[in-house]
Amino acid sequence: MNTPELLTCQEVLHLTGIRSRTTIWRRIQTGKFPSPVDLGAGRIRWRASDISEWISGLPLRRY
Repeated sequence: MNTPELLTCQEVLHLTGIRSRTTIWRRIQTGKFPSPVDLGAGRIRWRASDISEWISGLPLRRY
């Protein structure tokens, strides 16, 4: 069985370059960022594969 890696909010902030938790939650509400999974007891994590797909899907900036 292949278990997905789960990321904390701090790890997601570091990987994406997003500067605040508020920005993440606003983007989740508008459907522009992957939703986390709830592990219970107040623990929220994101699947690493979801974050990787989101990053890969970002448009390239062309000059």
